Amino acid sequence: MELTGKTALVTGSSRGIGKTIALELARNGCIVIVHGSKESDALGESFEKVKKLSPDSLMISAELSKPDEIDDMFSQIKQTFAGLDILVNNAATQNPSPILELKQEDWDRVLSVNLTAPFLCAQHAGRIMRDTKRGGKIINISSVHAYDARRHYAHYSAAKGGLETLTKSLAIELASYNIQVNSIVAGAIATELTPLDRQEKFLTSVPAARIGTTEEIAQMVVFLSSNRCDYITGASITVDGGLTLGFCATRPDL
Repeated sequence: MELTGKTALVTGSSRGIGKTIALELARNGCIVIVHGSKESDALGESFEKVKKLSPDSLMISAELSKPDEIDDMFSQIKQTFAGLDILVNNAATQNPSPILELKQEDWDRVLSVNLTAPFLCAQHAGRIMRDTKRGGKIINISSVHAYDARRHYAHYSAAKGGLETLTKSLAIELASYNIQVNSIVAGAIATELTPLDRQEKFLTSVPAARIGTTEEIAQMVVFLSSNRCDYITGASITVDGGLTLGFCATRPDL
């Protein structure tokens, strides 16, 4: 319970990695703001599970491709809580398309949710952390595809690559406010977005010979959220079972 009393916002926490992160933070004592793009059964179910662990937690919905809804979300957070200690920029979207057929509207949406929204959320959170003089942690959930391009995911890879550089820029500028900013570069993780046939392909391409779990990402988030990491900032921590050690080059279907 090393994070007892800390307030954390986890974007995209109605399912998958974000849901597990929200639960793990609550389990470690955080008051958690559970976020989804809109009200849904999945968001409600995730919130109820978090609330059992952390009764003072809050559920909030905001479409992250709309800056005004991000503004409203942070206004509600400031009205409800005395501050914000942890921001986890987890929410992301994918819409695969061959690059020569990729529509600009699809490019724009992926960039707005996966890169612009993390920037705006970090800006809002950074201002709160600065003004309360409590410092804080900003953790961006990135991807191995920020570094290794993947067919039909040019917009996704571009956004995650930008997120990696944004992490470092934030770390430099926010360090004087005792705000640490790091990214977790996730490899193949078993979620509802990773089909079983794709999971099976990774078994022969990951040195660890298995796909990762959402819990392994969540545990790294807890670590980076703790005071044990006050001297770590601007880092990109890869959690991929060794996937990026050259194995992708031999598997064009990945």
